[in-house]
Amino acid sequence: MWSGALSVRSSVAAPQLRGKARAAFTLLEMLIAVVLLATAFTIIWSTFSTAISGWHKGQKFMEQFHHGDFVMEQLVSSLRSAAFFDNKPDKFGFWLETSDGEYPHDQISWVKSGSAFMPPNHPLNRGLHRVVVGIEDNDKGDPSFSVRAFPHLLKEVEIDDYDPWHISDRVQGLRCRVYNYEDEDWDDEWEDTNSVPRLLEVTLYLEPVERGEPAVEVTRLVEIPIAPDSTNRVVSSGSDSDPPPAAAGEGGVDRTNTGSPSGNQGGTIQLGGDEG
Repeated sequence: MWSGALSVRSSVAAPQLRGKARAAFTLLEMLIAVVLLATAFTIIWSTFSTAISGWHKGQKFMEQFHHGDFVMEQLVSSLRSAAFFDNKPDKFGFWLETSDGEYPHDQISWVKSGSAFMPPNHPLNRGLHRVVVGIEDNDKGDPSFSVRAFPHLLKEVEIDDYDPWHISDRVQGLRCRVYNYEDEDWDDEWEDTNSVPRLLEVTLYLEPVERGEPAVEVTRLVEIPIAPDSTNRVVSSGSDSDPPPAAAGEGGVDRTNTGSPSGNQGGTIQLGGDEG
């Protein structure tokens, strides 16, 4: 009697134990799950890392570009304030020297007014002065965008006698080309140093975002304004002895420009009259 009961119980319990054994994960299934989880995590991390790296690279590129654009704006402002007098063309001409290297190290010089590219409270800020812009080594020996300034009417020019002002060590190259209207092409040389060109192409080369990549380039076309000589005469009317205002040529304000643009190839800001 008891033996039969035991046999029934054992026959019922056996299937239940076997069912619980099938519900557990085997070692192979655990390994497959771990491999899949690791693969998914690797893909997610790789995508996230690539996105972060691209964001940092893009941010650094924009910082370089904005810095180069700021330097370029100062350069454009200085070029557009170029001054030229026909009575002393050798003192107001535009100079261009080219050089080879990993990045172009051109050197340009012209006479300008204003405080662009000048140190604060510099004595030359209030009048005309000649600047020499190019790439020179700074105190650390690294290439840097630099400016030298000195009086423009010097009889003999010794550029090395004037210390450079290092503007930016991020700008490591400068290229300047002059547009030739006759050939309708860009020239790397400017031999007419007694005049000022009308159209320039200026390129700044900034250090690359990552090693081995090309430099960040900022290029701008600069048109130097041109105007005829001005011989306007102004007569004050402060006393009875002064003649009354009259038409042009009879006293008063003469609105007629009797001068003409310079006959050289370059355009200039023609400031008529003696320099004084």
